[in-house]
Amino acid sequence: MYTLTVAKTIKAPIDLVFDVYTDHEALSGIPGVRSAKLVREGNTERNGLGAIRELDCGAIWLQEEITGFERPTRMQYRIVESRPPSEHRLGYVQFEPVPEGTVVTWTTLFGVRPQAIGKLLDPFFGVGFGVAFKLVLRDVAKRVKARQAAGG
Repeated sequence: MYTLTVAKTIKAPIDLVFDVYTDHEALSGIPGVRSAKLVREGNTERNGLGAIRELDCGAIWLQEEITGFERPTRMQYRIVESRPPSEHRLGYVQFEPVPEGTVVTWTTLFGVRPQAIGKLLDPFFGVGFGVAFKLVLRDVAKRVKARQAAGG
């Protein structure tokens, strides 16, 4: 199993950062993401608890279920299906207000299956997912800035 944590401070209020981050379909605008769609809406909010999102990144495909949704401080998910096959124990994103804006901390615990291959490949996937997480957070910051400029 491999644990990855990435953090970024975004210069905006926590509510706005949370809303922009949890807009699952907007992930399709990130380089390397072919498509991002909501397969099932959440129980009480479209992108909230119980929602299932699907990400197609070419060689990597994921279907994730939102398993925790505590507005505006935490979103938790788990990968329910993937290509290549993986074991995913936990994924969560924590949002914390700070004087400079909002610190977003994204942590995931995963492994490639079968485990014998995963021991060799997990560090490489860790580097790749680290880059992907940074791209997502950079895109969130960009969309937050655009929304602020538009007055919303």
